[in-house]
Amino acid sequence: MAWKLGSAAASRWKLAVAVGSLLLGLEAAAAAPTGQTIWLRACSTQQYVSADQNLGATAPLVANRATVQGWEQYQVVDAGGGTIALRASESGLYVSADTNLGGQLVANRTSVQDWEKFEWVELGNGSIALKARSNGLFVSSDLNRGATAPLYASRAAVGGCWESFTWGAVAGGGGWVEIWRDDFDGNAINASNWFANTGVHVNNEQQQYTNSPNNIQVSNGTLKLIARHEWNNGYPFTSGRLESAGKREFSHGRIEARIKLPVGPGLWPAFWLLGNNISQVGWPACGELDILENVGYANWTSGALHGPGYSGNTPFFGQFYPSSPVSDWHVYRTEFSSSDIKWYVDGVLVKTVTRTEVQRYGAWAFDKPFFIILNLAVGGTLPHGHNGATSPYYGVPQSTVDLIRQTPQQMEVDWVRVYQWR
Repeated sequence: MAWKLGSAAASRWKLAVAVGSLLLGLEAAAAAPTGQTIWLRACSTQQYVSADQNLGATAPLVANRATVQGWEQYQVVDAGGGTIALRASESGLYVSADTNLGGQLVANRTSVQDWEKFEWVELGNGSIALKARSNGLFVSSDLNRGATAPLYASRAAVGGCWESFTWGAVAGGGGWVEIWRDDFDGNAINASNWFANTGVHVNNEQQQYTNSPNNIQVSNGTLKLIARHEWNNGYPFTSGRLESAGKREFSHGRIEARIKLPVGPGLWPAFWLLGNNISQVGWPACGELDILENVGYANWTSGALHGPGYSGNTPFFGQFYPSSPVSDWHVYRTEFSSSDIKWYVDGVLVKTVTRTEVQRYGAWAFDKPFFIILNLAVGGTLPHGHNGATSPYYGVPQSTVDLIRQTPQQMEVDWVRVYQWR
């Protein structure tokens, strides 16, 4: 990520010595960066201040993020009378120093009143302090409350690092920049992007993957992965699986695809990521990020994380409900950084998992390049867990066998795109 650092105004502060202690006397500067979108970084934790409302509509501001994403950006608004307001870019809500909460900072206000006004105070050397109009106290990232404790407007003076923040303006306002895409034009897969993996047999799945055009097709601007009821290598179904390993691998960013899914219990299409060090450390230590999975039901999809200490029946699993059946076109997306992982369906945020949550179970495994997988499995452990079928095949009821026998079922992909924040 490339960030343009904002310039701090000339410092205006004076030092006074009080009995047995150091007291800083400060004057509010007029040179707050109004009109700009900025980040704030706490001196005490050396982490960025986040207003992440995925943790709750009234979740407080916390200085605990290692990188700047949407929740760590704030618009500086002229609030009049020499004060400013901070508007969280991701939610559009204003930061408040709510005296009913002891001065705790929460980004949950739709308009600016006294509680949403702050004085922007220059400390010199690019650092600033924020003084809340609501109680006349300075905002502090107090380590005595804990490294992940909320910010409070609770200090009568700037006594040191806890009340000090650096800031920077996000260059050009910041944004996602597309770095790669595949629109599946032409009449074959692009070999510089994908290969067909035919050697995977896991999860008690009932298909043999092939590289046959009967199972993998590119036509009319889309990719089709097709499941057929035909015996191959001892398996009752054939299908297709594409991987970008060794060809296209991506670190932190945004990865999305426009996909149309088949419907029938036991069909198991997926759009997911695996860590590129899987051959060295194995699974689940490599990390797995499931952007989209479906087990044949029309009204929901799911997403999950797997890693050391949280694999298989992972605690990081969510069901998502698109606005129309999964057999319609939908855009499935993830955004992953060193601090959290988000899932979106059609641009709507549906789940967030933070690094802190993951590390309660095991090591965070998502700070490396990942490769993309698109596949259509048939049967197996996850479908069986929902449909309970054991015959005629594990995880595949007779109705779905009849469906595939009558009309081969396909997962259709319009495009895949990758972005990074710049």
